[in-house]
Amino acid sequence: MQDPLSRIDLNLLVAYQVLMQEKNVTRAAERLFVTQPAMSKTLNRLRILMEDDLFVRSSHGLTPTPKTLELEAPVNHILGQLTELMVANQEFDPANTAATISLATLGTSASVGMPIFIDKIRQQAPKVMLLSQNIDDKWEDRLRSGNLDFAIVAKNKFSPDFVTHKLMSIKPVLYMRKDHPLAEVEHITLEQRRKYQHMAVYFPNFETTREEVQKLFASFGILSNVPFLTTNLMVCLETLRKTDMLMIASDRLIDASIVAENFICKPLEDLINLRIDALSLVQHVRTKNSPLHKHLTEMIVESFIEADSASSIT
Repeated sequence: MQDPLSRIDLNLLVAYQVLMQEKNVTRAAERLFVTQPAMSKTLNRLRILMEDDLFVRSSHGLTPTPKTLELEAPVNHILGQLTELMVANQEFDPANTAATISLATLGTSASVGMPIFIDKIRQQAPKVMLLSQNIDDKWEDRLRSGNLDFAIVAKNKFSPDFVTHKLMSIKPVLYMRKDHPLAEVEHITLEQRRKYQHMAVYFPNFETTREEVQKLFASFGILSNVPFLTTNLMVCLETLRKTDMLMIASDRLIDASIVAENFICKPLEDLINLRIDALSLVQHVRTKNSPLHKHLTEMIVESFIEADSASSIT
C-alpha cells in the first residue's frame, strides 16, 4: 500500500496556507514569488490532492469550502512546527533571515514606538519585510491561525494561548487645535466641554455597538454631541484641525510630531471612571520559541521603552 504522505509536496501546504490567508490567487502568487498561472496550477493540484474544490470564486475573491476551513488549523499547526524545527537546527542570524512579519496595531498609541522599531528592523534585520496594519475585530483569530504574527492592543486580560508583554500605560486626554477657543483655558470644566461636539477614532472589537460607544463617552462626562466616529486617524485629525470639535484619545498620540505641531491636549482627571489601560504586545504561544519572533519581540519592547523614556524627558 502506498504511503499517503508520498503524495504530498510540502510546497502545496505552504501554498494552501497563503491562499487561505489571501483568498486571492494573484496576491498569493506575489507572496510566493510565482506567476499567477503557476499559482492556479498549484491550486488545481491541491484540489486533486484533497479531493475537494477548496475555494469557490466569488465577487470578493476566493471563498473557502467547509473542508478548507476544517483543514486550516491543522495545516497551520504542522507548518508552524516544521518552521520551528528547521529554524532550531540553524544558527539564527537576524541580518540574513528573510521573512515576512505581519503586525496589527492600535494606531493612536502604537505609533509612539513603531518608528524606532522600524528603524531597528532596517538596521538589524534588513531582509525582514514588516506588514503593519490597523487592528480589526478578527485579530485574535488571525494570531491563532498564523495569518498574523503580532498585535499591539489596549487590553488587560488575554486568553492563555497568547504570550503578552506590556509596552506602556495609556490614558484618555482631550485634544483640540492649538487656536481652539478652549486652548488657553487651564482647567476646562465639564460644562465647557459639553458646548462642543466630540469625535473619536473607532476601532472594531473595542467599542462595537452604538450603545457601547455611548457608555464610553458617558464615562467621559459626554452624554451626547458625538456626531463623528471614524476608523481613519488622519480624517479625524484633519477634521479636528479645521473645526472646533474636540477629540478624546490616548495621551501617547501627542508624542507624534505631526500631532504635537498642530494640536494640544488637556487632562481629563475630573472625569468619572477614568480608564487607564496597558498597551500590550501579543503573540500566539506557537511562536514563542521561534528565534525570529523572540528577536522581534525584544526589539519591539526595547523600542517602546526608548520611546517612553524620550517622551518622559521632553
